[in-house]
Amino acid sequence: MYEGLFLIDNAHASMEWDNVVKHIHDILQKNGAEILKTEKWGEKKLAYKIKGHKRGTYLLIHFNAKNTAVAMIKRDFQLSDYIVRSLIVKDDKIEELSQIGVTEAVAAEKDTSKIPESTDVGMLEKPDVSVGVTGEG
Repeated sequence: MYEGLFLIDNAHASMEWDNVVKHIHDILQKNGAEILKTEKWGEKKLAYKIKGHKRGTYLLIHFNAKNTAVAMIKRDFQLSDYIVRSLIVKDDKIEELSQIGVTEAVAAEKDTSKIPESTDVGMLEKPDVSVGVTGEG
């Protein structure tokens, strides 16, 4: 499973968001990727200018693809006019969690519920520290 984070030119994102998302999906599908999840993160101010852009819209996509296809996908994204910058990483953690299954995740939740809550308020009280100020004169 891979995670792709895309910084999209804000002018295109505000005018033709659906076309931009379709363009990115087309690149992924052309290279044999299966799109699992697409999430718009919204418009953000950038910490520094990237290719002359001060603002951009982020898009997160989770997808499955063969390892050999990722290089072609990255190349296609670099040639895109809509995408200012992209980052694709292999997401092993999400893949491992999906293999573990929901039953173990629920069991782990129950284990954390066994931890007793602390009711000892005395530990939270501050010690009585008073400082007297005396003036010499």
